[in-house]
Amino acid sequence: MEKDERLLPIPKTHDLRVSAPDAPVHYSPSYDEDNFDERRSLREYFNVVYKRLPLILALAILTTAVAAFYMYRQASVYQAQAEMIIEPRKPKPQTKDAININFGSDINYYNTQLELLRNPDLMRDVVVRLGIYKDPNLFSNENKGVGLLFRSLFSGEKNLPPKDSSLPLLKVGTDDAETSDQIVLSPDERALAEKYAGTLLSGLKVEQREKTNIVNISIASTNPDLAAKATNMIATVFIEQDIKRETDGARKSLESLSKSIEDLERTIADQEQDYIRYVQSSGLALQDKGNELRTSSLGDVMEQYRAARDDRLKLEARYNTAVTANSRGEGTSIPDLIEQKIYQDQVRLSEERKGKLQDEINKIDEKIQAGEVKLENLRATKTDEWRENQAVIAEIAKLKQQKIQKEKEVNETTARDKKKLEKDAVGGALVGLKSALESARNRERKLFELVQSETSVANVQGQAEFQLTTLRNNITTNRNLLDSYKQTQKQQELALESTRPDNLKVSSNAVTPIAPVGPKRERNIFIAFLISIAAGIGLAFLLDYLDDSVKTSDDIGRHLGLPTLALIPHQTGATKSKLGLITTRANGNGASTAMVALEDTRSAMAESYRHLRTSLLFSSAGKPPQTILVTSSQPAEGKTTTAINTAITLAQSGADVVIIDCDLRRPRLHNHFDFGNSTGLTNYLSGEKDPENLLKTFPSLPKLKVITSGPIPPNPAELLSSNEMKNLLEFLKTKYKHVIIDSPPAISFTDAAILSTQVDGVVLVAMAGKSSIHLMRRFKQRLANIGARIYGVVLNGIKANSAEYGYYGYTYTYNYYSNEDDDSTPILEEVETASSIHTTKG
Repeated sequence: MEKDERLLPIPKTHDLRVSAPDAPVHYSPSYDEDNFDERRSLREYFNVVYKRLPLILALAILTTAVAAFYMYRQASVYQAQAEMIIEPRKPKPQTKDAININFGSDINYYNTQLELLRNPDLMRDVVVRLGIYKDPNLFSNENKGVGLLFRSLFSGEKNLPPKDSSLPLLKVGTDDAETSDQIVLSPDERALAEKYAGTLLSGLKVEQREKTNIVNISIASTNPDLAAKATNMIATVFIEQDIKRETDGARKSLESLSKSIEDLERTIADQEQDYIRYVQSSGLALQDKGNELRTSSLGDVMEQYRAARDDRLKLEARYNTAVTANSRGEGTSIPDLIEQKIYQDQVRLSEERKGKLQDEINKIDEKIQAGEVKLENLRATKTDEWRENQAVIAEIAKLKQQKIQKEKEVNETTARDKKKLEKDAVGGALVGLKSALESARNRERKLFELVQSETSVANVQGQAEFQLTTLRNNITTNRNLLDSYKQTQKQQELALESTRPDNLKVSSNAVTPIAPVGPKRERNIFIAFLISIAAGIGLAFLLDYLDDSVKTSDDIGRHLGLPTLALIPHQTGATKSKLGLITTRANGNGASTAMVALEDTRSAMAESYRHLRTSLLFSSAGKPPQTILVTSSQPAEGKTTTAINTAITLAQSGADVVIIDCDLRRPRLHNHFDFGNSTGLTNYLSGEKDPENLLKTFPSLPKLKVITSGPIPPNPAELLSSNEMKNLLEFLKTKYKHVIIDSPPAISFTDAAILSTQVDGVVLVAMAGKSSIHLMRRFKQRLANIGARIYGVVLNGIKANSAEYGYYGYTYTYNYYSNEDDDSTPILEEVETASSIHTTKG
C-alpha cells in the first residue's frame, strides 16, 4: 500500500540529498522485466472468467434451455429384443468323409454372422418384407434433428405417439409370401425403403452373450409395435438369407447345369436338322457307289481332253509353219494353199482376164497393120503433107498409143491380180489354219473345264461325305454328353435337398415394449450445461487472447518494459453524486473530470493524480523533472485530462507550473480553463516575441499558468521543431519549476516525437481496455531511436470490476472519506490550496 501523502507538503528539492550526478537529458530507460512472470496467476485466470461471466452464463443458459426444449420435444424411444441361437455349421451328410472345420468355437464365423446381422441390405429387405415403405409418414415425428428444432419452437405440434399404435401396412412373412427380391419397387418407394432402413439401422443393436451361442437382437424406435415386428423380421430374413447363402453355390451349380442341358439339347436338335439339310443339298444319292462312278466319269473326260490337246498341237505346228513361210515371201508354197479350191479358182479367173486383155491388144495390132497398109497405099500417090495422109498417120499414132496403154494396163492388172491372189489366198489359208487352231483350242479348253468341273464335283462330294461323317460323330458325342449331364443333374438335386442348414434358430421372439428406454433427457441436459460452460470459458479466454489492449499494469511491464506511474480509476457521475460533488466544466458546457484534482479533491481520481505527482518527482535521479511531455499513442485516451490534473497537483504542492497546449491540430486546453484561444503558442512561434503575453493565470490556482495553442496553423510540425519552440522552453525552464506539455496522439502525428527530444522526459497515457500494446510498443521504439526518455505509463480508465481497482484500494476511498461515524470535525480545504490563498491575500 502506498503511503498517503495527501496532507503532507511536498518536500523542497533543495532539501533532498543528491547522491549522484544528474542523469543526462537524453536517456533511454531500462526496466527490469524479471518481476513479471510470463505465466498467469490463478487470480488472473479468475479475472478473465469473471470479466466475461455474463457472456458465459448467457451462453450456458441459452444452450441448456435449447437442449432441454429439444430433449423434451423428442418422442420416447422403445426397444424390442429377440434372441437367436447361432450354432456351428454341421458337415454335409452326402460326404461321409467330410471334416467340420467350424466345430467348436470359431471366432471368425461368429463375427461374420454378427456383421451380417448389421448389414444395411438385410434391413432394407426387412423394410420391404414388412411393407412399411408404403407409408411416407411413418417416421415423420422421429429424428427431426437440430435444423428443424427452431422451426418446431413456434409450431403447435406435439411429438406424441399416435393413438392407434398398430401398423396396418405391416405383414409378417410366411413361406408362401413374396421375397424382397420378387417385389418390384418404384424409384420413390425404393428411396423411402432406403431411408427407413437407415432409420431402423441407427437403432439396431446386435450383441452375443458371453460364452454362449445366443445372440440378442434389439431395435430402438419411437413406435413400439414397429420395433417388435422389425426385430422378429430381422431374425426371419436373416435365417432365410443364411439358407440362401449356404445353398447358393449348389443352387447356382444346378441352375448352370440345367441351362447347359437345355443348351445341349438345342444343339443336338440343330445338328440333326443340319445333317438332314446337308444330305439333301449335297446330292449324294449313291453314297456307297458314288466314289467308283466319279472315278470312271473323270477318266473318260481326261481321255477326251488328251486327244483334243494333241489335235491342237498339230494345228498349231502347221499354222506356225505357214506364218513363217509367209513372212519369208514363200506364201504360195504353203501346202494348204495349193490344195485350196479357192486359190485354184482365183488363178483361173486371173488367166481369163489376162487373155481378154491380150485379145484387145491383138485387135489394136490388127488396126495398126491395116492403117499402115492404107498409109503405104496413100504414099504411093501422095505425100505426107496431104491431109488424108495426115489423118491416117494420126490414126496410126493413136492406135499405137492405145496399144501401149493397154499393154501397160495388162501388166498392171496381171501384177495386181497376182499380188491380190497371193495375198488373199495366203491370208485365207492362214485364216483357215487359225480358225481350225482356235476351234481346236476351244475344244481343248472346254474339255479342260470339264475335267476341272468333274474334279471339283468329286472333291466337293468327297468333302460332303467327310462333313456328313463329322456331323454324325458330333451328334453321337453330344448325345453321350447329354446323358452324362442328366445323370449329374439328378445327383445335384438330391444333394441340394439334403444341404439345407439348421444351425440358426430363433429362441425367443420380441414382444411389443411397454416402457420407453430413452432418450436420457436429464443426462443430456446436464451434459449440454457442462459443455456450454466449458465453451463459454473457452470463448472468454479466446476473446482475452485476441484482445490486444492494455488491461493491467503487468501488461505494461511485461510487453513494454516500462513502469506504471499511476493507475487512474474510471469515475462516473453516480460515484460523484455519492458525495454530492457533481463536477461541471468551467465554461458550463457539461460534466468533466479534467479538473477533478481541484474540484473533487477527495475522489479516487484526485488521489491517483497526486500519486502520479509523487511518481514523477522521484522518477529521475538528482532532481525532479522540469519539462514533461504528456502524450498517448491513440486519440481519446485521456492525455489532456492527465496533463491538466498533473499540472494542478504540482501547483497544489506550491511549485510554479506552466501547462502548454502543443496540440496544434485539435486543441482543448482553453475549453477546460475557460480561456479564449485567439492568441497563444502559434502566435509566438510565428513571430510575436513576448512570452509574458502568452501566460494566462488560472484564477482558482495562481501557481498554475496556462499557454493555449492559439489559432490552428497549417504546419504544426514545422512550428514545434523550430528554434523558437526550443528558446521558449529554455525561457520557461528559467521561470517555472515544472513545464507540462500536452501534444497530439503519437502514432497519428510526428508532433509528439519532435517534442520528446526537447523535454526532460515523456509520460505515456494509456486507456485500460482500449490502448493497443502494438501501437504503444511502436511509439516506444520510435522514441528510443531518437534518444528520448520515457518516465513511464499512466494507465487510465481502471473500471470498478477490474482487479487493479480493488488491488490499489480505490474501493475504500469514498468509505474512508465519507466519515459517516463522526461528523463533528469539519472538512477543511487542501493545505496547499489554503496556504496559496493566504499567500495571495498577503
